[in-house]
Amino acid sequence: MLQTSNYSLVLSLQFLLLSYDLFVNSFSELLRKAPVIQLVLFIIQDIAVLFNIIIIFLMFFNTFVFQAGLVNLLFHKFKGTIILTAVYFALSISLHVWVMNLRWKNSNSFIWTDGLQTLFVFQRLESRKTKLCFRQALQTESRQLQKKVTATIYRHKPLTYLPTDVWTSESCGL
Repeated sequence: MLQTSNYSLVLSLQFLLLSYDLFVNSFSELLRKAPVIQLVLFIIQDIAVLFNIIIIFLMFFNTFVFQAGLVNLLFHKFKGTIILTAVYFALSISLHVWVMNLRWKNSNSFIWTDGLQTLFVFQRLESRKTKLCFRQALQTESRQLQKKVTATIYRHKPLTYLPTDVWTSESCGL
């Protein structure tokens, strides 16, 4: 099971990965004259999103609901976050490949096709939805962790981890 110290580390890692994602989304266009640096930033960004997906599933696997065999219930409850993250990951990779194909040989020109601009807008909108969903989940998880630590200190109930209301379809708007 996920212990309190490990859980804080996981929350910090997720926050760091989301912050890096936000940083690259905000400032990657400023580096269009250096395509190698932009490519490295894009690769690290895609790996960070992939790590966030892995962390979500690892947190699912550490719940009592999953260990009791109610996988279908768990995935139904959290389908919003899974779908949003998968769509965002696909849009990010598509945008990164398209941008790098257009700008690799001619990085001095400002190339924006209609399709690229549309993909850019959808990727940024999906990024915002995904970050809002994660932020809400992290806030809820932090409150649950604080309650469990307090309960453990005062010995009212044992320290266990069972998320019930985070990353739900309802909280992410799906």
